[in-house]
Amino acid sequence: MKIPAVQPITAAQSRAARYHLGLSQAEVIKKSELPGHKLKNFETGRFVPDMAFLKQLGDFYTALGVDLADEGLAAAIPDQTPAADLKPGATMIRTVQRPCFFVSDTVSTDLLDQCLERMHLNDERIAALLTTTLKSGMLGGHHDATVAEHQELFGAMAENYLIFRLLQGNPIVQPVDASVRPATHAHLLTQFYAKSPIPVAAGADGSKVVDAAPAEEETE
Repeated sequence: MKIPAVQPITAAQSRAARYHLGLSQAEVIKKSELPGHKLKNFETGRFVPDMAFLKQLGDFYTALGVDLADEGLAAAIPDQTPAADLKPGATMIRTVQRPCFFVSDTVSTDLLDQCLERMHLNDERIAALLTTTLKSGMLGGHHDATVAEHQELFGAMAENYLIFRLLQGNPIVQPVDASVRPATHAHLLTQFYAKSPIPVAAGADGSKVVDAAPAEEETE
């Protein structure tokens, strides 16, 4: 991607505008409704998002009364992004001088954005679940709510791995016919990740939907 000489807003200006307004990255993401992974990676100074995102971000700060052209704006903040803002995934995209994983050419820009945003949201949910207090059941063992949270925790971690493999051009999960009665773990996985970009990506190359065989009836 060719980076224009003049951008609507720079990483330093974004950090300075947040500092001036007293907003955290999470608050800017919530108020602006912009993709969280883009803002966090952009403010590291090692990633330049699309111009549409930068314009929307600049317009957001301008609407709140921030003059991005003010040269003294950035002088009042530390040179580095506050440690509190460097959450997991904040440096997901960077320029490196060592072997690294690549994003497959088969992954469209829109799908890449969907995947990175989903991974970012999963990271935040994983962090929250890890601090959740365990609850005991009335008859011993864990409470149903705790079991459900544990399943959600592993589901989020597994989804991030599947998305990671997808971005490398190796979509492990293939689409199945959701209209038939669940017969394999693939059906359950498709239901569990119904809101994930994984099923969408698996069929992005026009591959035929796989019809799983009907479940076998149990016999006594």
